[in-house]
Amino acid sequence: MKPVQAQGSAHSAVLWGVAESGLELGHGDKVGTDYPVPDPRYYLAHHVTLIRLPFRMTRLQLQPGQALDPAFLQRMKAIVHEDRRAGAITVLDPHGYGFLDIDGKPADLLQDTKAAADYVDLMRRLALAFAKDENVAIGLMNEPHTGSDAAYAQLWNRAIAAIRQAGFKGVILVPHAHWGNAKDISPGRPYEGHIEDPLHNWVLELHLYYDPDGTGLYRQPIANSQVGRQRLAGAIAWSKKTGIKIFLGETGSPPGASGIAALQGVLDDVAGNPDVFWGISLWGAGKWWKPNYPMRLDPVGSTDQPQFLALEHTFGR
Repeated sequence: MKPVQAQGSAHSAVLWGVAESGLELGHGDKVGTDYPVPDPRYYLAHHVTLIRLPFRMTRLQLQPGQALDPAFLQRMKAIVHEDRRAGAITVLDPHGYGFLDIDGKPADLLQDTKAAADYVDLMRRLALAFAKDENVAIGLMNEPHTGSDAAYAQLWNRAIAAIRQAGFKGVILVPHAHWGNAKDISPGRPYEGHIEDPLHNWVLELHLYYDPDGTGLYRQPIANSQVGRQRLAGAIAWSKKTGIKIFLGETGSPPGASGIAALQGVLDDVAGNPDVFWGISLWGAGKWWKPNYPMRLDPVGSTDQPQFLALEHTFGR
């Protein structure tokens, strides 16, 4: 694999931001009832340089092979425009876990050839819609997990070819299989997907949580304050060896002392390795997360959340 260009922002060597939930939530298509429209203004006012925007693919394209839904696309474009005005890049995140809904049923993209073709078509249309937006990066998929990186790479390469043929020249975020788990990757266990990008402008997306099973559900306490750094160390070493940059697309912790300590360790490692990290986005921003959600980033009343304050302190140093 060739090292990537990983074009980022003029503001910082690392892009610092949050994952702004809303467009991926729920199951229906009624705005405000089935799902909310994200509002990034709080985070932009605090000078983040990246907003990751998860979205449900079947809301963007109501029928496979058909034009993108103009109303939903406009909601996405409005957020991209607001991010751009504030100097932030938007990561478009198809939040499908390696599946595409066909007639209301999830189809595994590694098993269903028609679903795979429909997915590539969707990515082509997405790239066409945002080809002129220089502050946009396109993610290929959130947390695929039914096959290996080598198996998924064949599909990702088809999508990358379609994206580039559509005229999109920005960064493409390639997901690691197995839910994006960062602790899988090290020089001894390298990323095994053979990625072909004619512009060599792709980044590997990894996710990282600190509870014992690494799910981010935080049903069990964090073992120690170094667990995040320990799980990320191998991927950092792999990136330094290969020259392939990392997007830490999801990470986050509960608000207690042990959670903040584990999160701060990871943030310090990201800040200390700008040659490794293209960017980072904390989970989870968005107004529909309840006040007791362990990783809620939106303020509760007028109180800023300690996880976001840790992020802000790190990139503001």
